[in-house]
Amino acid sequence: MDRRRFLETSFGAAATAALPVMSAAPVRLVNRTKTLFNAYYLRAHMYTCVPRQVREDLEWMAGVGTDYVSVAVLEQDLFAAVENLTLVCTEAARVGIKVLAVPARWGGLTAGAPKVPSLFSALHPETWVMDRAGRTDLAPLVSGVISSVHHPKTLAFFCDTLADVYRKLPSLAGMILDEPKGFQPDYSPAAVQALGRNAPKKAHYAAATAFYSAVCAFAKAQFHDKLTLLFGQASSSDEIHAAQAAVGPLDFFGFDGRPWDRASDRVFQGGDPTSESGKGKVLLDRGVEWIKLARSVPGRRAFFLAENHNITAPMIDVIDRGFPRLLALGADMVSYYYYPRNVQEPERAMGVIGRHIQTFAGGARTRPMILNR
Repeated sequence: MDRRRFLETSFGAAATAALPVMSAAPVRLVNRTKTLFNAYYLRAHMYTCVPRQVREDLEWMAGVGTDYVSVAVLEQDLFAAVENLTLVCTEAARVGIKVLAVPARWGGLTAGAPKVPSLFSALHPETWVMDRAGRTDLAPLVSGVISSVHHPKTLAFFCDTLADVYRKLPSLAGMILDEPKGFQPDYSPAAVQALGRNAPKKAHYAAATAFYSAVCAFAKAQFHDKLTLLFGQASSSDEIHAAQAAVGPLDFFGFDGRPWDRASDRVFQGGDPTSESGKGKVLLDRGVEWIKLARSVPGRRAFFLAENHNITAPMIDVIDRGFPRLLALGADMVSYYYYPRNVQEPERAMGVIGRHIQTFAGGARTRPMILNR
């Protein structure tokens, strides 16, 4: 089944091939639960952007009960692709979905998409993190070099760029700090000056906590109506989890990982070294514990990103069993990838995700969604 056919017929919706896209109001399934749903919609609009495809995508999300959509924002998007981001914001508003920005690869300190070096870091080698021997501490699987949380230019860059994002995209509901980096030993001149050469790991972790807290405090002070979210990797150490949980002010805190348990994950051990599967990055075993950790700060809510990207066909069945268990944990927001990268059977995979969200959010549609091209 091709993409168009899938979008027209998903979840029992009847296709009406003779009607144009705008011939009927888009169908929105009202989410009747306390769990918000967020679609990770990363780089679907880079750089070729087809408006009708964006429209179809947002209508699909609205049709299963999605409340938020998240778009990755590279530094260079702010001078090279603002129009594409604006289009997503416009189509999201049309179907009643709010938009969150994901600062992507900023200073090599955030994840997001795609995996590219930070423009800021490339232009400011004086900010780079170094190892104990004084060599640049490279992260080739992430973004190359990483700028130090200790260097004043790094914090200024984050705050200035975030302000630029909100000025150019004023309808944004907030931002997500995705898998923040910097929770590591750093021997750059700025770090040594701040901590000394023999500082323990916990001092380096605390410095990263302070950095992201400063970013969030700036965001709240300057844009108080915007949400701040942060999540770390489920497979990180408890010490790093605690350091990330100490970041504030945050509206949501949580973790990302595979929507299954450790027992299911062991089946995929020893597979593709670039895959997240089979490496213990899972959400189910400790999900209740992590929800309590998130809510341990008054007013803060719990967040999970279910990683349904980079999966083979056998993993789809495991997601089919695990995803409803994840939803049953009762997190305040659950995010999923919409048509993510590297999926062996993308139509079937998205069908599984959409079916479980729609069922959990409020049941079947009352009328078909019009998604014809």
